[in-house]
Amino acid sequence: KVVYAGSETALIQAFRKAEKDKEWVIGYFYEPQWFLSEVPLVKVNLPKYTDGCDADAAKVACDYPVYDLDKIVSAKFAKSGSPAYNLVKNFNWTNDDQNLVAKYIAEEKMTPEAAAKKWVDANADRVKAWIK
Repeated sequence: KVVYAGSETALIQAFRKAEKDKEWVIGYFYEPQWFLSEVPLVKVNLPKYTDGCDADAAKVACDYPVYDLDKIVSAKFAKSGSPAYNLVKNFNWTNDDQNLVAKYIAEEKMTPEAAAKKWVDANADRVKAWIK
């Protein structure tokens, strides 16, 4: 039975209730998303995305396409010798990393700066590797 949750907040509440009550629920969600650091959801694979499979909204029969993060900088910046370029080039953040920081902000009501500092302090070796 399909039930429209009404909003992201309502869907999160449905997932929380299902987790608490040990019930099954299937929802249409996305990642990265801070809520995934609270309740571990499992992706149900839909048919692989192919060009045009989503052309008719009433007949979509495929998953979303996979998107990669593109890190783009100007050629002048790349050749500048700036340590900031090394940071951009070496930066690597997982969805789990992003989810955790977003949870600090959304659920723990931290400022973005405080959430970033908490994550950086807990992952100093990774951050140091980005800067070399």
